[in-house]
Amino acid sequence: MRAACLLAAAASLGLAGCQSSTIGGATGAVVGTVSGAATANPVAGYAIGVTVQAAVDATVKYVLREWKNDQQNVMANAAGELPIGQVRQWEIRHSLPVGNERGGIQVVRDIDTPLTRCREVLFTVEQDDAPAPAYASLICRQPGGQWKWAAAEPSVARWNGLQ
Repeated sequence: MRAACLLAAAASLGLAGCQSSTIGGATGAVVGTVSGAATANPVAGYAIGVTVQAAVDATVKYVLREWKNDQQNVMANAAGELPIGQVRQWEIRHSLPVGNERGGIQVVRDIDTPLTRCREVLFTVEQDDAPAPAYASLICRQPGGQWKWAAAEPSVARWNGLQ
């Protein structure tokens, strides 16, 4: 069983560059196959494989959600007190060398309401091989003074619905 766990960890690391939807399936398949062979029980191997797949998928989705939340907080705080029209650069670096991004953010307009102060922002995310497209979203000041991303899910494909 220990060999199966080591093999699963190696497979997960080897697939780190793949899409998040394939990591859990591949890891579950490897662990399930090895477990089924080790126990000589294909039902046990299938059950273990499905469990590992679910656990890996949930963990990957959690990590990606946290990374996007951190990125949005960095961007919101970069634009919070920025004068309208001025551009500021932002950058997010993670402990793993995956998912590090940077770009620019600009405040387009203030939206003052009786409840809170919000700002419409345009932002870019730099890409190595293409021009950086611009996206729009809203940030709002929280009661504690911090700026947070106001839109639950900006209507752009790059966020992949992971809000």
